[in-house]
Amino acid sequence: MSESSLTQWAGPLGGLPPFDRTTPVGIETAFVAALAAKRAEIERVATDRTEPGFANVVEAIEACGGALRRVDVLRQMQVTTAASPEMQAVNARLASLGAELDVEIAQDRRLFERVEAVAAGPLEPEQRRLTEQVLQRFVRGGARLDAGDQAELRELNERIAALQARFHANLLSEAEELAVEVDDPGRLGGIAETALSQAAALAERRGRPGTWAFAANRPAVMAVLQRAHDRDLRREVWAMWIGRGANTGPHDNRPVVNAIIESRAALARLMGYDSYAELACAPRMAGTPERARELLERIWADVRRITEADLAALGDDIEPWDRLYLAERMKVERFGFDADAVRDHLSLDTVLAAVFHAAGALHGLSFHAMPDAPRLHPDIQVFEVRRGDAPIGALWLDLIARPGKGHGSWQSELRGAESFRGYVLPLSCIVSSNPPGRPGEPVLLAWEYANVLFHEFGHALHMLMSRARYPSLGSTSVAWDFVEVPALLNERWLLDRALLRRFARHHATGEPMPDATIDALEAAVRHDRVFSVTAEYLATALVDLAIHGADPGDAQAIEARVLADMNMPRAIDPVMYVTHCYHSFTDVYAAGVYSYLWADVMAADIAEAFTATPDGLYDAETAKRWRETMLEIGASVPADDAFRAFRGRDPDGDALLRRFGLAA
Repeated sequence: MSESSLTQWAGPLGGLPPFDRTTPVGIETAFVAALAAKRAEIERVATDRTEPGFANVVEAIEACGGALRRVDVLRQMQVTTAASPEMQAVNARLASLGAELDVEIAQDRRLFERVEAVAAGPLEPEQRRLTEQVLQRFVRGGARLDAGDQAELRELNERIAALQARFHANLLSEAEELAVEVDDPGRLGGIAETALSQAAALAERRGRPGTWAFAANRPAVMAVLQRAHDRDLRREVWAMWIGRGANTGPHDNRPVVNAIIESRAALARLMGYDSYAELACAPRMAGTPERARELLERIWADVRRITEADLAALGDDIEPWDRLYLAERMKVERFGFDADAVRDHLSLDTVLAAVFHAAGALHGLSFHAMPDAPRLHPDIQVFEVRRGDAPIGALWLDLIARPGKGHGSWQSELRGAESFRGYVLPLSCIVSSNPPGRPGEPVLLAWEYANVLFHEFGHALHMLMSRARYPSLGSTSVAWDFVEVPALLNERWLLDRALLRRFARHHATGEPMPDATIDALEAAVRHDRVFSVTAEYLATALVDLAIHGADPGDAQAIEARVLADMNMPRAIDPVMYVTHCYHSFTDVYAAGVYSYLWADVMAADIAEAFTATPDGLYDAETAKRWRETMLEIGASVPADDAFRAFRGRDPDGDALLRRFGLAA
């Protein structure tokens, strides 16, 4: 297979990623060649002797690196969804190369001076916006540093990229190894049959047929923590879950985490900032870590009061491995909530049908299976997305857990929309890790995982709707504390009673979810609130800002100090501790975990615009404004301006509190 087959995609819709023909060796070969090709393209822009102009400088830079973007998508998908020891080794070798090239380009004085010359001249608004974005990319890449500092910046970026790759590889490898094994069936009381089936299958794969093994992934862990009557089993599974990344041995992330935050702090100082949090927040809507922290602490003041009352209602001397179990029992007693009854009405196929129906009713979209599209695994589904008869992109759905695939859920851009040198359709992929159904039975989703699917689909809509002319102004280039808004907003359609009545049907009988079950579900959801209005999330977000503060040190010690300062109840853990906090050790979410709350405030405000109309969530005029002012434009205008164009004002900080009856 030639390297060009991985970088020049063939097939319908302008070409599709050749997932079915990727190999670690092929990816490495194509990646190295694509790096060289981008270097050559950039060199031609830098050595162009004609007068600097928008077309031959800024647009020309924007056009560079297409082959590298395509092969890098294949690398990322292979690493995160089909990892093998060979691919992890390849990724470790490639991890720093892309970052190294980015810094090399940003520090090229010839290019920077040409971009500055364009920025100083007359430009159309969209040209001005792109030029400013490109100029800032140069500045943040060290264009204004002297040669010595530029060399140090290159070294720091390479070190950070390699450490981050190691952090994530450690978590993936450890997750494949960790499990709590049970050989006494008397300890399994209360656990759902689906979870037991998965645990039995894992135990058999581990060479212990006739026993059960609960893996270190969220579905398996929650099945025990929420439902198992055996308190010691809950404690064992809890200890495994919270200890990820902090176990002595080859996958210990503690030294890796400390090395990352130390290197990031050095990078921030080099760039003239007091902390990495300041450097990271500068281009975001928040602007400063102080503004982000202020919002987190403001919400915590209300959440702490409610959390303490909830814990008091559960009983005395509650340990972390008791809380979720007791909370589930309380929801049954107080609201009549039956998690099994809800799950039995939420097969993966019907939830997908609900997702597609809502997108069709709101945005006029339809989804058409592409059985011949390349994919990394037979479980993956691919759909062409159309508005009317015209395709607007394609969507990959990789939703079932398997070995070598990262745990969790996310949405990835396989190809962004652009039109500055011919129209290019966007390609999006949603990844999740739902356990497969038992033989002959459908995959059934707990409410949380049905909600996750709607959430990630909101990201996909943002990407598929993009009409940005340039890749650097696309949906993934918006201010990072805005990026979650479309996803958080899209969760609201799953709560629509009419949608539930139509699609939430019992997997065996086809009967719709009873009104009493929907009533109980609504009450439980309102009681639990959304992710960002919980103590677990707020703790993680505040720790994330603190470890990236002006005085970095041992991450676990900083974490302990933050939790103590919050007076965090003993029974509650952060949703992620530092040694396994995936978000904190990616480039985009570092010092940015707060962005879920920032975005949830805006999503709640936007939802009020819908619900204030007679047609509610399906109001056509509001949906049209939402698309035109926010979804389609990407980063073509600043996120603050886009919000004002939709709402007519700045976000109302009380909108999220109003949603759950917490506002004064």
